[in-house]
Amino acid sequence: KLLPTCSAIVALHPDEATGAIVDFAVSNGIPFVAVPCCVFSRLFPERIQNGSTVSTYDDLIQFLTSKRAGIHKEKLPFDGANHALWATGSLHMHE
Repeated sequence: KLLPTCSAIVALHPDEATGAIVDFAVSNGIPFVAVPCCVFSRLFPERIQNGSTVSTYDDLIQFLTSKRAGIHKEKLPFDGANHALWATGSLHMHE
């Protein structure tokens, strides 16, 4: 009940929830920022990018940003899992 009424979603190191967070935000027109971390390729074999299972961090970032036009990527100024993905709440209209 709470999530559909929030004004934005912020997800830092969301582990297995990353894909669901992006999908929920986009489908409900909620602005979001997510900083993905782990790939979990064995848990999500259905994540396919360029004909192969998403298995690296770069694959995951590309997979998530390709879900919809308008999902942006920014590199953060630290080492490691350092890409923030974000979008405004208008993406759900472009399904």
